[in-house]
Formats: sequence, structure tokens, C-alpha cells
Amino acid sequence: MKNPFFGLLLVGFSINQVSANTIIQGYAYANKPIDSSVIIRDANNKVLQTTTNNDGFYRQDVSNLTPPLIVFTNKNSLERKVNGDQFCNGNCLFSYVYTLQQDEKNIVNINPLTDYLTSELAKQVNLIGPEKFVDNPLPSLVEDDLLKKTYNKFHLLFDKALLQVGIEDNSFDPITTNSPKIKDLLDVMLFNRGYHSATGQISETVLLDMRFKPISQDSPFDYQQSVKQKKENINAKKRIFILGDSTASNYDKKVYPRMGWGQVFDQFINDKADTIVINGAQSGRSSRSFKTEGWFHLMKPFMKKGDYMIIAFGHNDEKCDSSNPKRGKVDVANLCTYPNDDNNQKQHPLKQESMSFQSSLEDYLAVAKELDMTPILMTPVTRFKDKNNKIAYQNQSNDPVSHMHYTANKSGFAYWGDYSNTIKHTAKVNQVTLIDLESLSIDFANQHKDEWQSYWLVIDPNDPKYPYYKNQTSGVISNPDATHFQEKGAQEIAKIIATAINNDPQLKKDLVVDLNKIHQ
Repeated sequence: MKNPFFGLLLVGFSINQVSANTIIQGYAYANKPIDSSVIIRDANNKVLQTTTNNDGFYRQDVSNLTPPLIVFTNKNSLERKVNGDQFCNGNCLFSYVYTLQQDEKNIVNINPLTDYLTSELAKQVNLIGPEKFVDNPLPSLVEDDLLKKTYNKFHLLFDKALLQVGIEDNSFDPITTNSPKIKDLLDVMLFNRGYHSATGQISETVLLDMRFKPISQDSPFDYQQSVKQKKENINAKKRIFILGDSTASNYDKKVYPRMGWGQVFDQFINDKADTIVINGAQSGRSSRSFKTEGWFHLMKPFMKKGDYMIIAFGHNDEKCDSSNPKRGKVDVANLCTYPNDDNNQKQHPLKQESMSFQSSLEDYLAVAKELDMTPILMTPVTRFKDKNNKIAYQNQSNDPVSHMHYTANKSGFAYWGDYSNTIKHTAKVNQVTLIDLESLSIDFANQHKDEWQSYWLVIDPNDPKYPYYKNQTSGVISNPDATHFQEKGAQEIAKIIATAINNDPQLKKDLVVDLNKIHQ
């Protein structure tokens, strides 16, 4: 964390410095008690600071503070290493306290659910995430309808789970509750922060179940299902971990039929194999940002000897054009890794080896080796584009889908080279399995040139089955998305990968692919 609170007045450190009048106290918890400082900022920019004990409990006199308060820890369950200019950089956990009972003890818990409420409130006042409350003025008066809207959304997402753990209070508030049952929920929930692609800053709260599927209005949290998932994650004979980007990631029901291949990959694993798929792929992430943003850290505790790690990056690693007027500098700072040169030598700025694509991939291979897992490197799945970076076979063109995962010697690129070749070289020198998904998917694309719109994301906006696309400007017939997939395409890519696994003698021995499902 950077030195905080320029312009703020630090008015105290310990409850013993002032007489106890108006007190806030509670537990900081995210899968485990948080050992952290607790920082309290009021409407007048006054700040108090205390610490939690081993149970995550804290207590602080706030008699001299004026609500609303922002109360946050300077640690959470993540180990994000984002090189940002924000105070927290994704490593804080928040509660927003809009009123206090004067001269009384007030419960103010700090956990992923309180963080979610704070995040939703931040959106209501046009902030990109809860961390923006650290250095922006607190709303002096939050309108009742904004609070009501925030809590209504919370209950839409969590009332089912609350009932499942025995909390039947319709006015339940994770900030003020003294129910120990809230810990049951928090123990089977994953927490992270989003990424604001326009600015490269940390954004909203992201909550997921134990299979990394987002909790949302279309997919409310199911506590019993998440408990089952956690047990399976731990007890299954083998686990297949998918690390990747939007071509593989899980998608909400709202955007159906859009799907990532990782979302459907488990359909092609034999049901009797006692093998589960944990798809941690995240939209918009590169091999570098998947680590720095804490996504890999969330997956690592479930990894065991004998498991499989599918590493599928490239699309966002290629975002290295600093001359791009929209996001160039942001992408280079947060996503970009550089491919090897024509002689397969690593390329990166001085003292920034993390920006070498090969080195970034080798970070994952090192963990796989440490844990005695089997890593599988994959070249990126193809876009439905020709050598001119245009949608293939359009406007009387016969140019086929071609290899496009490279950067050329052009202004804005510090280094250039071939990403797929870098992956192949990395697999070779590290003696790990390679699936050349780009070549395999290019073959598939060119074999299905007449019906490609049934596989990639090209939706009829007037189809009543898909209301989300009614007002979309991308992924529709008038503007096809030649990168991402709808359900049928995701399934075909998953089949291609499963077939490649089955065709590899070493992988075939332990990974039991269901050939009947592949050939359906």
C-alpha cells in the first residue's frame, strides 16, 4: 500500500485515547479472519485507525466522527500485485456506514458482502468501485431510494442463500448482523475486484461461487450448491483448472447464448472419472493480469498433486500498442506481454521480465512443477478473420481464416513477434504438453465457412429468445463478433480440446474424455 490520505486529518489511533461513547465494533472476515488495520474515515475527512485481533475483531470509539463513515481494512483475502496508483490496489475490504446510534455500540462488520453493498452504493453515486470512497468525498446525504435500491439488489442475490443457512430476516444487513451464520456463507464464496478497462483502475466487487461462476441477479447465490462444489473441489480424484480469457470464461445467463469453451468443457469429461473442471478464466485478462489481479491466487488453494492446469492466454497479451488513442497506454501498463523475437529470445523492457510472454507463462509452469501437476499450454483459439484482419469470406472474398496471433514492426509497439510461436517454444524448452488450438480451430473455421455465424457470436437482435441482444451494437448480425462464441461454438472448441487430449498418449492415461459425447 502507498502512503495514504493526503489532505486527511488523522485524529486518533486507539480507543484508549478518548472516552468510550459512540463505538463501532465488528468482525473483518473473508474465508478467514483478517489480520489488518481498520481505517475509519468520516464525512469531514477525519480518520481513525485501529487493528483487528486474531479473530478479526476490532473496536473503536468514533464519538468525534461525523457519519457517514467509510470503514475498511487494508488487507483482504487476495494477494493482488497490481501496479496502480490507488491506495488499496484491490487489497482492501469495505463497509459504508450511513448512520450511527449515538452513545451506543454499533456493529460494523467488514466482509465481502458488506464490500458488495459498498460497491453497489458507489455505482449509485457514479464511482467505479468502493475503493474510490478512499479519496473521494463521501456523500453527505444518501437518498433513501439509493439505499433501498442497493439493499433490494443485495436481497435478490442472497435471500435464497440466507434462508438456506437459517437466516429468515427480510431486513438482514451483513454490516450490522451479529449472527454467526454469516460465516457459513462467506466460507463458500469467492471474492475479487473487477477491472475498469477504460482507465485500468480497480473497480466493482466481484463475488463468485466455488466454481468461479459469477453471483448475479440471473444467478443468485445458492449456498447448498456452493457447499457441494467446495467439497467436490477438495475431494475429487482429479481437478482440471482452466486459466484463460473471455474465449473460455463463464458467462451469466443474461447474455445467453454467449459462452466460453471452459464453461462447457466438463460436458466432455467422463461422468465416472471423478474429475471436476474448475474454470477460472476471466474476460479481459492476459497471462500477466490474471496473476497480478489475484485470479490465480484464488485458484491455487484447490490445486493438488496429479491435477491438470490448462493455460490458455494470448488474446489480451497482444494488447501492446501504446499508440492506440483509446486504451493503448492503459493496456500496455496492465495487460501487455511481449512475444519472443524471431530467434526465440525473450523480449521485455529493462528489469521488467514479467512483461515477457514466455516468462509470464513460465510462472504458471513453475507452480505446476512445484505442486506436481500436469500443465497443458495452448495456443490461442482463432478469430474468424483472414490475413488482412477482416472477417473471413465476406464481400466475395475467398481469403480463409488465417494465423493472426502476432504483432508486426509498427509504431506503438516496443517489441513485436509471434505469440503462438512463443507458446510453442515455451512448451518445447520446458518439456510440457502443447495443444495447438489456433491451428486446430483455424481448420474448423475454414471447414464451416458457410455456417460460421452459428458458432461465433452473431445473434439476430430480433430473436425473442435472446432479449439481451435487442439493443446491442456488437455480437449481432449487423456487427458480428468474430472472437467470442455462442453455445454451439463453445461446445465445438471444447470438443476440439477434448479430442486433442484424447489423442495425446500421456494425457489420455489419466484424463478420461467421454468419446461418445464428443462424437454426438
